[in-house]
Amino acid sequence: MTPGVETRTDRVVGLSVRSISKTFDGVRVVRDVSADFAAGRITALVGQNGSGKSTLIKVLAGFHAPDPGGSLAVRGVDLPLPVDPATVHRHGLRFVHQNLALVKEMSAADNIAFAQGFPNSSPVSPISRRRHRERAREMLARLGVDVDPDSPIGELAATDRTLVAIARAFDPGDAGVENVVVLDEPTAYLPASAVDRVLSLLLTIREQGGTIIYVTHRLDEVLRVADDLVVLRDGALVANRPLGDLGTSDLAELIVGEAVRRAEDGASVARAEVLLETRSLSGPRIERVSFELHEGEILGVAGLIGCGRSELARLVAGVQARADGEMLLGGEHYEPRGPRAALSMGVGYVPADRHHAGIIGDLSLRANMTLGDLRPYWSRGKLHPAAERNDVQRLIDRFDIRPRNSEQPLSKFSGGNQQKAVLAKIFRLSPRVLVIDEPTQGVDVGGKAEIIGLLRSFAADGGGVLLASSDFDEIGSLCDRVLVLDRGRPLGIFARGELDERRLALLAAENMEYRT
Repeated sequence: MTPGVETRTDRVVGLSVRSISKTFDGVRVVRDVSADFAAGRITALVGQNGSGKSTLIKVLAGFHAPDPGGSLAVRGVDLPLPVDPATVHRHGLRFVHQNLALVKEMSAADNIAFAQGFPNSSPVSPISRRRHRERAREMLARLGVDVDPDSPIGELAATDRTLVAIARAFDPGDAGVENVVVLDEPTAYLPASAVDRVLSLLLTIREQGGTIIYVTHRLDEVLRVADDLVVLRDGALVANRPLGDLGTSDLAELIVGEAVRRAEDGASVARAEVLLETRSLSGPRIERVSFELHEGEILGVAGLIGCGRSELARLVAGVQARADGEMLLGGEHYEPRGPRAALSMGVGYVPADRHHAGIIGDLSLRANMTLGDLRPYWSRGKLHPAAERNDVQRLIDRFDIRPRNSEQPLSKFSGGNQQKAVLAKIFRLSPRVLVIDEPTQGVDVGGKAEIIGLLRSFAADGGGVLLASSDFDEIGSLCDRVLVLDRGRPLGIFARGELDERRLALLAAENMEYRT
């Protein structure tokens, strides 16, 4: 069946948007979107990255002012555009973002009260702690959330924190849940075993009359809980309809605009020497991941939000300890006790969060590049700074780091030059394998091209690169093969050109078995 663009039949509307557009620097990223989100139903808001979902949500939240001419109504009450956050909150339009916005040091009850207010015994009396806890307990119980309201948020499991954040957004009064809540990828960073609890809560809220707008890339979850579907593509609305009997392929076709075909697995590279191998590697968020990284190869790691690519990088680099499985480096058992130990064995690591885990911004460029190993510059108990400066200057020239002032604090350099400095620090110690997470994040176009060139040169000289990235253009153009993960589980390894973002949505939904 080929799904068409339909509009939903009339129902009680929790949220209505009409002719919403948003333009940035002359480019319309949301184009005349009109859609209804029914009360007492779950509407999945889906689309590829860049489809306009995030921008539309930010317009609804009052973060962006839309172009003139649109309108917004919550349960039949028109709200003037642009809206401000206080107004949308007062009218029951709530947002649960991926970071949850919870205070970890405070209790679940206190976090709930931040959204709903603290009860008093009388208008002039102090907060009633007893009523405060009882109200939170009753609200959580009514929604089926088994969490002690006195528990500090920081002591709860990730799943329970998510449940508290979702429950906080709803106010189940005597007439049922009145709020309209936008949930932005609430299960993205949860293990598969926890997803059922979140989806069960959504079904409970739906039964009590809540209006749920569920933003997700995971088509399997759409099929499990959604009643209705809103699809954006290139900023425009292409579907606003009941889900009906749509299947995975139909959903994928609506999202990408054409039929999605699956290529055969079993991607291969030239049988060069295997530098790094994992066998059923498992960790806190990774399950039974096996791959081989060959000499001269760039192996990408990709997947939807929360797939586990950064966790895999940290396991290989020794930042996290494995729970099960085995790693081999050059055919020998490999189990580093931290990234320094990994580097001493020939595995360098560049983390995604360069500013907090890759550099010391207040120190000079020179200090950042040599701090990992000062032994070449020590002799008879003394540091020889001239030798250090000479080596650093050669690295600055080789990696074209600008400005060429080795004594300037690294925080004063651009993102691209900071990343080149991090790579110079690692390559100075001659690793055979480089594990790099989000290599061009926060880097301008020119710096990105230079970093890609450095990675290609490293591979061409016989090194192996394990590259985790959320940038599909980068993955597709740079990597020889791509390992696809979904919630920490491997879905397959694909050769260059076999994978793009369109097929990834289908792969994650179908939960393909891993084959090599």
